[in-house]
Amino acid sequence: MKTFATYKDGTGVSEEIFSTLARYSPAGVFDVFASDQHSSYLKLTEAYFKHIGVSKKPDDNDVKEVCLRFAKHLGGNATAALFNHLAYLSPGFRQTLGSDVMLIGRLEDTNTESVDGGSGQIARFAVRAEQVVDAVDGFKILVKLNPAHKKSWEKNIEFAATAFEDAKKFNKPLFTETLLFQLPGESKTDFAKRLPDGLIAMARDFSPLGHFYKTQVPLLWIEDNGKIIQIASPQVVRDTAKEMEKISPRPMLLLSAAVDFEQYCAQYGIVCDLIAGPMCGRAYFKEAFTDPSTKDWDTLEKSFVKIAIPRIRTVRRLAFAMSQSWWYKFSSMTDQARAMIKMDARQMPSVKADFGY
Repeated sequence: MKTFATYKDGTGVSEEIFSTLARYSPAGVFDVFASDQHSSYLKLTEAYFKHIGVSKKPDDNDVKEVCLRFAKHLGGNATAALFNHLAYLSPGFRQTLGSDVMLIGRLEDTNTESVDGGSGQIARFAVRAEQVVDAVDGFKILVKLNPAHKKSWEKNIEFAATAFEDAKKFNKPLFTETLLFQLPGESKTDFAKRLPDGLIAMARDFSPLGHFYKTQVPLLWIEDNGKIIQIASPQVVRDTAKEMEKISPRPMLLLSAAVDFEQYCAQYGIVCDLIAGPMCGRAYFKEAFTDPSTKDWDTLEKSFVKIAIPRIRTVRRLAFAMSQSWWYKFSSMTDQARAMIKMDARQMPSVKADFGY
C-alpha cells in the first residue's frame, strides 16, 4: 500500500482512500446526508401511515421505499450520502443515487447488545466490510456510549478498532460515530447536562478509530412537556467543540442527534469553523412524513424535496464558506496527493446574486 497522506498521530492514508475522497470532494468540504437511521425511519413511517389513514405496521420494505425516493434527489445537493445495507444493497440503488454522490455504507446493527440493565450498549455488525465492499465507497459505524460503564466502553473500542482495520484493509474511508445515550430512568435534563464532559471523553478514545469522527455537541435547549429548557450556552457548545477538535486527530463531522433543524443550524453555526462538515439526517426531513401535503408515497417524496432540499443547501453553503477541509488534519501529503485536490478558494454551490449592501 502506497501512503498518500499521514495524520498527525502517524496513521497513514492509502492512495485508494485519498483518491476516493478527492474524487468526491476536490474542494475539501464533506457535507453528508445521513439516511441510515433504520429504527427512526420505522417510527417516521409509522407516523406517515397514521397521518394518511393507513392501518399498517411499517417494515423493512417501507424503509427501503423511503430511502430510494430520497436518494434520487441528492445529486448536486450532497457530497456524500449514508445509508444502511437494506438500502444500498437494493437492486439499482447506486444508479438511483447517482455517480456524483459518495455512498457511505453503515456496517453496524440497529440493535445493540444491552448489558447491566441498559447501562451499557455494545455495538455489533449487521454486515461486515468484506460482504459489502463492492457496493459502497466508504464505511460507517456508530457506537452508543456510557463513559461510566467500563465494560461496554472497552468492548466498543474493540468493535471500532476492528472496523477501522477492515476499512484500511479494503482501502475504504471509515466514518466513526459516537453517541452519548440517555440512561434508563434518566431525565432529559440530567442527560443533556452530561454531554460536555461525555463528549470530550468519547473524542479522546474513539476519534482515532476511523478516518473521520462524527460527533454531537452539547444541546442548547430541550423541549420537555411542551416547555423549552435552556441547557448550554453557545459558549459552552463552542468550548466543548474546541476541546474535541484539539483532542481529535481526525476531521470532525457534526451529527444532528435528533434535534430539530432550528437547533442544528444554531449548533452548526457555532462550531462550523472547527469541523469538516455536516453529517445530518432527521433534522433535514422528519416533518415531511406528516406534512399536510403528504398523502401518499409520491407526495411524501415531494414534501421531502420541498422541506429537506432547501435546508440541506443552507447548511451546505455554510460548510463551503466556513468549514475545514477534510485534509486539514494531515501532517503530510505527497505531491501526487496535492495534485488531486483544490487548495485555493472555494466556490459556493449555488447561483450568486448581489442585491445591495
